[in-house]
Amino acid sequence: MTTRKDFLVAGTIAAALAGGATAGATAAPANPKLDFDLDAFNALLETSQSHKNLFAACVINGGEVFGAIRNTLNAYRDTGIDWNDVFPVAVLYHGVSIALAFDDAAWNDYFIPFARHSPKSYAPRVQIESVRTTGGNPCLREQGGRNDTSIRSLIADAGTRFFVCNNAAHGFANAIAVKLKKSPDTVYADLARHLVPNAMLVPAGVWAVHAIQEQRFTLLHTSLPSNA
Repeated sequence: MTTRKDFLVAGTIAAALAGGATAGATAAPANPKLDFDLDAFNALLETSQSHKNLFAACVINGGEVFGAIRNTLNAYRDTGIDWNDVFPVAVLYHGVSIALAFDDAAWNDYFIPFARHSPKSYAPRVQIESVRTTGGNPCLREQGGRNDTSIRSLIADAGTRFFVCNNAAHGFANAIAVKLKKSPDTVYADLARHLVPNAMLVPAGVWAVHAIQEQRFTLLHTSLPSNA
């Protein structure tokens, strides 16, 4: 089961990435052209389901975006609607939320080492060494039960799709490359090979939010302040 500690670690990595992205701004940018297939993107959105839901997030925030998807699915079932008639998709963009869209290998090879090499001021409350016994992306691990918010469970139950901002992926690749003394292009290419299942890089997350809504998906943005 994903623990609070796992999510605090995810927040630690997020803070480190955010700080590192600024620190690495002078690095040679990683800019390989994204081989994006617009027809394939549109085909993924073509569905006969009556309930098409878009969830958007710019922050990790304990994997809240996945909790919102799970709560929505459970509510549909509680009102007598089968999950076969529900199609959830998520856009992770602009900020550190995109880290959620990469698999255990990417976390172990890049995100966690990056956070370890970042100044402690980025993570005053949680030490990255606390993941040494688990590692990987905490939101991939299945928890079981009705409230399982893991990526694997959301895919298995409703075929959830994840769209990931390529601009943000470039930014993080540059920052990680500076800290780990690697080629930005190499880091970016490796990250692109290690997306979670059902994930796709899109040219820009802000574009994807609009493009998906144009396909008549309703939008819930989980990054909005609670007092907005």
